[in-house]
Amino acid sequence: MNRDYEEIAKAISEPIGIKKHLVAVKLFDDLSKAPPGLQRPESKIYYCGAVGKVMSEGKILFLLAEDHGCDRGAYMLGVKEPPENVLNGEMYAKAHMVETPRAGKRLIDQAPKIPVGKTAAILLTPLEKTTIDPDVVLVSANPHQALVILNATNYKNGFEILLRIQVFCSFCAYATVLPFKYGKPEVTIPQEQARMRSQFTNEEMLIGIPGEMLEDVAELISGLCCVFKSNA
Repeated sequence: MNRDYEEIAKAISEPIGIKKHLVAVKLFDDLSKAPPGLQRPESKIYYCGAVGKVMSEGKILFLLAEDHGCDRGAYMLGVKEPPENVLNGEMYAKAHMVETPRAGKRLIDQAPKIPVGKTAAILLTPLEKTTIDPDVVLVSANPHQALVILNATNYKNGFEILLRIQVFCSFCAYATVLPFKYGKPEVTIPQEQARMRSQFTNEEMLIGIPGEMLEDVAELISGLCCVFKSNA
């Protein structure tokens, strides 16, 4: 690694007043590639909760398959197969997330996923502390901050930014897997349970930035038009 991630984190956060830690996500396809001695959660934790803890407290967390408390999140991230009621949509209908199991199955089928078994472990690190090039960086932002970051991702080419929005699976499928698989930024609006677990307020959105875009965003963001620090 030859990037200065502490400087990159500052360059992205300071011009627009982002207060929480940016979270570097590394997906390991082989456990032997992970550094030794990383801290795992004390008990099972939802992926959104783990991200929120790193954002708010600056912790470093290393998740193995048995550390995941959310079956659908682990499934989206390629960690392990879920129970049948996740795949057939029944759990979503019973929880009144959707009207019918058919709608729940559609929700799961459409969500971006990493093939099960391709992710052996996940490392979550405050960006300024990372020693490994991240696959995705997650950012908590208000709408204006999100707009500026998106502007930095398309400043050079002016291409339309196509966002895929789903009510559920925001942290795992849409903010992490989608940027990882397709190399495109994503902004999502987490639903209530994800907000509670991640300690998000109703004003916070979640941005997923592909790792290869970080340097451009850091370089460009302070020079964009209408950039000002937010109080939120």
